[in-house]
Amino acid sequence: RKRSHRFSRHSKLIMNIIFILVLVLNLSSWKVSSAFSFDSASWTSSTAHILEHLISPPLKLTPLEELANTRIPGPDGVEILSYTTASSGVNSGTIILLHEFFGLNPSIIEKADALAKYLGCTVVAPDTFRGQVTEFIPKAIWLALSTPQDRVNDDLDAVCSYINQQEGSSSKLAVMGFCYGGGKAIRYTTQKRPDAATVVFYGSPVTNVEELQRLRAPLCGVFGNRDAQFPSNLLEKFQTNLDQAGVQNDVRIYEGVGHAFWKDMNQIKRGEQPQTDAYNQ
Repeated sequence: RKRSHRFSRHSKLIMNIIFILVLVLNLSSWKVSSAFSFDSASWTSSTAHILEHLISPPLKLTPLEELANTRIPGPDGVEILSYTTASSGVNSGTIILLHEFFGLNPSIIEKADALAKYLGCTVVAPDTFRGQVTEFIPKAIWLALSTPQDRVNDDLDAVCSYINQQEGSSSKLAVMGFCYGGGKAIRYTTQKRPDAATVVFYGSPVTNVEELQRLRAPLCGVFGNRDAQFPSNLLEKFQTNLDQAGVQNDVRIYEGVGHAFWKDMNQIKRGEQPQTDAYNQ
């Protein structure tokens, strides 16, 4: 049985690699970017980032119906499955927490619970893939590629409407995301909710000064200096342009770690670094 289990794991890894190579090659020739408003060249150049995910898939995958405790009315009759958690004390605000490209998973739920307790706030973690989760890397890539920002913006508008309708809700709002979710978070705040604070955990940054100038609330950024997707010159440009745009910001690039270095709350409980510093940031 042990040998069979090892064979199964190795086979899955090989399949992931093969599918990724095929996908990356096809992204160059199919011009997927024109269909989904996505820069395929940026993904082709970030194969190392994808390979990082191969060795660190989600620790556990759970059906959405078991994770979600909230159904939020969305655009065109869509229901947005979400996880909502709140502190027992005075509500100091709300965080919309966006998942990685695996979809809504237990790691995000754990982080939502911890943030709600630590900050004394409400956290809503919506499913932006509209019913899909995966641990199969090629499917995760495809979900990220085929989920347009406009659709995410519409869904998050619906989440904000839901938040505003809740008794005792605060006007303070932050949008926070990891990886895929970090990129969606900063694009939502620059495009639709400039009054909301932004937290980007190793997500694709916005570097256009005019777009950043729309932000009227602080921004927090967390990256690793060994992240293959975001080289140091890009992150330096991000920091410089935030300053030029007049955005209050705290962008930190942690030494010795790559992409997705904060995996779960157990790392915080053990006091691992730089995960704990990033959590406290």
